Amino acid sequence: MIYSLFSGTISRFAMKKIIIALILLGLLPVMANAQEIKGEKRIFTITGYYSPLPRQDFYITGDYWSEIRLNGQGISGADGTPVYAGMIAAPKSYAFGTKVSIPGLGVGQVNDRGGAIVEQGERDLARHDRLDVWMGYGDAGLLRALSWGVQHLECEIFSEDSSIPVGMDFNVPPMLYQILNLPRRKNFAQNLTRNIRGESVIALQKALKILGFYEGWEDGVFGVETEKAVLVFQQKYFILEGEQDLGAGVFGPRTRDKLTVELYHLEVEAKIREAWEKFHFEKNLQKGSRNQAVLKLQQILVQGEFMDVSPTGYFGNQTKEALVKFQLANELINTANSNGAGEVGPLTRTKLNEILAEKKELLVQEKEEIRSYQLAQNKLSYFAHKNQGLDSSLVQK
Repeated sequence: MIYSLFSGTISRFAMKKIIIALILLGLLPVMANAQEIKGEKRIFTITGYYSPLPRQDFYITGDYWSEIRLNGQGISGADGTPVYAGMIAAPKSYAFGTKVSIPGLGVGQVNDRGGAIVEQGERDLARHDRLDVWMGYGDAGLLRALSWGVQHLECEIFSEDSSIPVGMDFNVPPMLYQILNLPRRKNFAQNLTRNIRGESVIALQKALKILGFYEGWEDGVFGVETEKAVLVFQQKYFILEGEQDLGAGVFGPRTRDKLTVELYHLEVEAKIREAWEKFHFEKNLQKGSRNQAVLKLQQILVQGEFMDVSPTGYFGNQTKEALVKFQLANELINTANSNGAGEVGPLTRTKLNEILAEKKELLVQEKEEIRSYQLAQNKLSYFAHKNQGLDSSLVQK
């Protein structure tokens, strides 16, 4: 990069002298064994998986135990390595410890294998060798895996003893925004403490109320009640231990960041829940489609054990094959070659909507009970602290 910036104005000889000087000053790292950072290039089909938690607001298969059956419990890889963000499940032909640099994610390492992790040609979907990247626990891991979908990318492969560091960046790709209308993150930019007034305090009070930590008026006055609600939030998320800690009850940088994350997660979960609770199959679907309806179709196919990979929102060969099995099992077609086989037409839509109707009432009730329980726990913590005093002289946390 340095050479490309200056090559139009100075000579190669002068550039070498500059680079040597920067190395001696410690401002430019020495690229020892430059060949080592160049890996073998290969195209992979890459999917994401995650490990479910018992009280998520949403499961792509409909319930926790079906999710566990699909994704595993997230304890360790096949080589015994405890799960971590970026762990790769690969075909058996790839040695444990192999490192893979994936564009848009970073470098992961092969520590796991699975029955659905296939090599090129083993299944119709397998245009290339497949990699499955572990993307976390619970709702956060689910959103990452869901938004990643299925991608075919040219990657670089490195041996286990390569010095290239392992690490991945799991910013949510924009694909999820193409499927669901997700909210924007609230921006809490201002530190707040006792006696401050204004719109920023109202926004804080509203957020705390949504999360179940505040029951007072949204009056824009940072009083004792707001301060105590902030303290309960801080204790719930281990920002501090007690009201004697520095920053107790003060809406400082760490508390602002955590509130932003928790509020965003809650709003995303609500959007997903709303989309699925109101969902109805209305249009025909066929191979090549990519939308929310395909995602819901795949959820039903996985739950019925007609498909064994995570839903992606893309209608590919594997979805078509699974749909044919579903249609045969439900006597919607006579043979795999019947008209409409592997497509969602009127008869298949009717059956899918019947399945949705059977599950919807119970599912909605279950989610409401879980959310009510979580909010009730937050409110109990809030009321338990309501009559306790705080030292208003404490500084920001």
